[in-house]
Amino acid sequence: MVLNNCTICSVYESDETVQKRLRVKCDGEEITLYMKRENELSDSEKIRIDFYDGQIGCVRTYCEVIVRRNYDPSVKEPWIADCGVIEVIEIVEGRRNLRVNIGDEVLITSFQQGEVGVEIQNISEGGLYFLTDTKLCCDDTIEFDYIFVETKFRLRAIVLREEDFRNGRYGYGCEFTELPKGAKRDIQQYVFRRQYGRM
Repeated sequence: MVLNNCTICSVYESDETVQKRLRVKCDGEEITLYMKRENELSDSEKIRIDFYDGQIGCVRTYCEVIVRRNYDPSVKEPWIADCGVIEVIEIVEGRRNLRVNIGDEVLITSFQQGEVGVEIQNISEGGLYFLTDTKLCCDDTIEFDYIFVETKFRLRAIVLREEDFRNGRYGYGCEFTELPKGAKRDIQQYVFRRQYGRM
């Protein structure tokens, strides 16, 4: 299994409702998970992991992992796990929702970095993609206000993937986590109207 553009995953323990997000690095078929604590993950011959790949989508798998101490000083996490995909359960296409390009500049609040100016490139009922000069972390949570039709909504999303551009800018793909009541309908209307040139 070759993951092309994956920086974050969800690891499920024995209870499939319990999950933790870990940073990922993929180099061809070599997959490495990064952990802040040794007991975040234990050696396992078969564990459920969902990988969020910017090109492929959400890849749901069973994997084998071997945990070891990290001796690379350039990597901040003290523990890593070598991960091998045993079985791909399913691939949920990442771009299943209709999205539109917008190019609006807004202020977001990052739970880790505070207030950050971003340029939203595109948005859908599932999430958004934006550019910024500020480096954020995958699995960071962001909040921002946006008007889609007539109502202003406070939206929350989690950062799933990062692109590092040579001009000092970063691109972030985010998934909405808690859409307020009425927001999904308004986003769908907004996307439809923008798609067909009605606004």
